[in-house]
Amino acid sequence: MNIRTKDNLIVIVAGIGMLLSTLDTGIINVALPFFKSHFETTANIAAIAVTGYTISLAVFILPFGLLSDKFGKLSFSYIGLIIFGLSSLLCGLSANIQMLIMFRIFQGIGAAALQATSASLITTLVSAEKSSSAIGVLGIMIGVGPVLGPSLGGLLLSLNSWRGIFWLNIPFVLLGLICNHKLITNISENKYAKHIDYPGSLTNGLFVILLISGLSLLSSHSVTGIALIIASLIAAIILFKVERNKETPVVNVINLIQNKSLLVYLYETIAFGFASAIIFLMPPYLFETVFKLNSGLTGILVLGAPIGLVLFSRISSAHNNGLKDNSFSKVGLSIILCSLLLLSLYQTSLPYILVTICLFIYGVGGGYFQPANISVIMKSTDITSQGSIGSLQRMVQNVAIAMGTATGSVFLNMWSHELVTAIKLGWITAGCLIIIAIALDFALNKNSFK
Repeated sequence: MNIRTKDNLIVIVAGIGMLLSTLDTGIINVALPFFKSHFETTANIAAIAVTGYTISLAVFILPFGLLSDKFGKLSFSYIGLIIFGLSSLLCGLSANIQMLIMFRIFQGIGAAALQATSASLITTLVSAEKSSSAIGVLGIMIGVGPVLGPSLGGLLLSLNSWRGIFWLNIPFVLLGLICNHKLITNISENKYAKHIDYPGSLTNGLFVILLISGLSLLSSHSVTGIALIIASLIAAIILFKVERNKETPVVNVINLIQNKSLLVYLYETIAFGFASAIIFLMPPYLFETVFKLNSGLTGILVLGAPIGLVLFSRISSAHNNGLKDNSFSKVGLSIILCSLLLLSLYQTSLPYILVTICLFIYGVGGGYFQPANISVIMKSTDITSQGSIGSLQRMVQNVAIAMGTATGSVFLNMWSHELVTAIKLGWITAGCLIIIAIALDFALNKNSFK
């Protein structure tokens, strides 16, 4: 197999894995009212189909990253595609809400294997000259998946095809399996001796379950949500104590504390994930509730951010040879901050198309930031731990997205009669986190533009 074919096949496998796993994070959100009626259940039980997927993804992604370093990224992504494909088929065949929830949890496990390996497949197997471009493709998939999911879900529901929400994945899974199988039979990859940290994995899993469950309940059952979040913080303290003296921990807390650069880059991931959740959550409320636009037009207007991200992920990757990650990260964060500032200053007396322009500007910033952020984090560790660091980056961003969604939902509930105020508070909060990220980045890399 020649190098060009190998690189293309790896990008297809990694890109499909990232697209499907992010797409299905929110593809059934718009279908929850339908599932409540169809399966004759409550809204809270139907919502477990969403949180179950998110929790299983976040719980398994770190140990799967470690296992992919031990057994091979291609083998693990192959298993992930099989689990994701079979569970997608079974979700569509569900006869009751209990079956749907169970198969969505299994789907999240498959998604964890896909996200744990997507970046590391590129950094370990793609040729050096194509690596930046390939990372750019991942940036596109991460940005497009969460937006495309609800749009596709709404379209399929309008066609009376709720099963198609899940069966849509199957052709892509088959393509990924074909490409993955071809790679496995034609190339070899290095595997590394790794010790599996079971106590750390279990404690991290408990932390994630408590945190995401608490965040998901924060807007509807605030007392329970806060209690679970406090419990998650206790679990985080226990995790720190469990992990700090281990030679091969699932989360290397000592390395994180000592590696200030990695801590800053991960915080930037958190700030971007939080801001992206706010950017995707708030505009539909503005367009539909404040401006009284129909859902079809709203669906078009909110495409500003993903269009900007797709275009400029490709542009930034084409101009980054892997040596400009820090500079591109700063540029991206600065553009994101400008968009959030403009959105915070927006007045409803102005044309609503200006909101879409601001969303496009946000997407431009995301296109510069996301590939550079992934790249610089993957470079922070050696070749033997690419699966582990890639899965850490994805877990952190997934948790940050859950935090952003929960915060935005709380604002919308608290100021339900003043939606514009709630929406602006969301944008201002996201902007403050981005300001901190920019300040930390400049403090860390004062001479990066010189």
